[in-house]
Amino acid sequence: MHSNGMKILILTVVAVFIAAGCTTSNPYIYKHNEFNRASPDFNRIPKDRKNIKICYSKLSTKLSDLQKMAQKECGLYGKIARFQEHDFLHCPLMTPTGATFNCLRP
Repeated sequence: MHSNGMKILILTVVAVFIAAGCTTSNPYIYKHNEFNRASPDFNRIPKDRKNIKICYSKLSTKLSDLQKMAQKECGLYGKIARFQEHDFLHCPLMTPTGATFNCLRP
């Protein structure tokens, strides 16, 4: 009896981890050196933006949402967002795809 209870517990824990791995996070703007306290830009709002990278999951995010996020951020600097590229190099596992947008003067 004790062995069956342990098996059920292990299977339950494994199922919880698998289910958690299938969830996705909301898209967000990637900030290089965000946690590097030695960075001169640590915890400061940028004075200007040439480009932005948005980390997202293709499973839960529409491309139109990315465009809106990019336009909103570039708009803070009086610029418009123009898509540049996708990559898989900088974003974490829960939001593995990065979309880079250039912020251009209109």
